[in-house]
Amino acid sequence: SRLRVAAFGATLPTSSLFAATPAMAIPHSAQKRAGRSAVLALAAAGALSWKLLSASSSTFVGSASPGLRTIGATARRAGYAFDVVVADKHRGIVLDKKGGKIELTTKVTSSGGYWNTVLGDKPLPAGRSYFEVHFLDKPDDVMEYIGVAEASMDVTLPVHKNKEKEFYGWGASQTDSATYMFMVCKAEYRKSEEADIKRQEDRLKTVKEFEDYDKKAKPKLSEICATWWTGLKGMSVGGDPMRLPPFTKGTTVGIDVDMDKGTLSFWENGKYLGLLHDVDNKPMNLKGKKLVPAMSFFGRGSFSGPQYASASNVEIRTGLEPPPLP
Repeated sequence: SRLRVAAFGATLPTSSLFAATPAMAIPHSAQKRAGRSAVLALAAAGALSWKLLSASSSTFVGSASPGLRTIGATARRAGYAFDVVVADKHRGIVLDKKGGKIELTTKVTSSGGYWNTVLGDKPLPAGRSYFEVHFLDKPDDVMEYIGVAEASMDVTLPVHKNKEKEFYGWGASQTDSATYMFMVCKAEYRKSEEADIKRQEDRLKTVKEFEDYDKKAKPKLSEICATWWTGLKGMSVGGDPMRLPPFTKGTTVGIDVDMDKGTLSFWENGKYLGLLHDVDNKPMNLKGKKLVPAMSFFGRGSFSGPQYASASNVEIRTGLEPPPLP
């Protein structure tokens, strides 16, 4: 089946992609195919990562913080360890270091709320690396994102919304989930869409229907079609709806990356969930890419006052030895 990216009007030849945001819509024709719902999400995205700490302290990071800072940590075990990079643009991040672990949440002071994407300070090394994010609390049914991404993300946007930046990982709310990958735009996708338009033209039943289409819609459609899938490196897209569990209080997400093989795998509460796949349903190939751990969390405000604001509270675990594969 094929899928239309509403923002570009293009159809993607894949069976499982779906939009992660209301802005992305599935075309009517794609909705009918094989019962596969899907929607495409623009953006790619920024992230979070770091190293577990040996000392205990509590840090509140507001927007007035000077420059970039790193919250250091020491590895609990002989695995890949990284630090948390905090930027001036982050809003309301609260970090609590105790017992060799880092807790993170967002203190929201506005009525609307805001995103924080946090990135690791070290690229993923050769071989296999593994880190975990444990949800101590998740009070809101909002999609949040955990995985790996380019280090140049805009930290005020969720990772999958960073235009032309690569993100690979797992997004979920309390009730929904999806896998995410970066899809490179290709000219053949435009040809596929043009063929779909031709099929729609052939379905016109009456002369009046054809005349109305030919005079009003076709010229504009041709103009738009010429720009589909061009001038853009690519975008982060969501797929495999509900293949992975949602994020709820008590969920432990494991991100398992093998840069030698180029694979990314998911774990949940110690259970292996399988590999991330590309649009051709082949294991995602991350070989040669420079990626860091990345996570995006949303702090929700309240018109009733900051005491009614809410945000996920997570524990980041790094320096872990990868678990044995099944």
